Amino acid sequence: MKNTQANFRFCIEDDAPIATLEAVLAIARRLDLDLCSLRSHAIAGGLEVQLRLAAADEDGLTLCRMRLNNVVGILAVRVLPVAAAATPLATTYAYSAIPPYNSAHQHRQESV
Repeated sequence: MKNTQANFRFCIEDDAPIATLEAVLAIARRLDLDLCSLRSHAIAGGLEVQLRLAAADEDGLTLCRMRLNNVVGILAVRVLPVAAAATPLATTYAYSAIPPYNSAHQHRQESV
């Protein structure tokens, strides 16, 4: 079970952001890390990426950070604090408790 997580934040230079991001994902795959989330948005100098990975132990995440620092096109990798882990059911079915718009609207009309 992979219960050790780390959040990485880094910028990718504007030269070849997609190829560099593919290299990042290849590093995670080769180290047998789970990709929990990936967020990116464009900035003036390229692409800012926030990446959350899970591993069986801390060593895999440390090695990943070291390898990311060696990738050409990636600027300083920062490790962000990881929020408290939610239960898998709560994260998987977060939106299932929200009724569709029409049924909620009908429910409000019936209660008035």
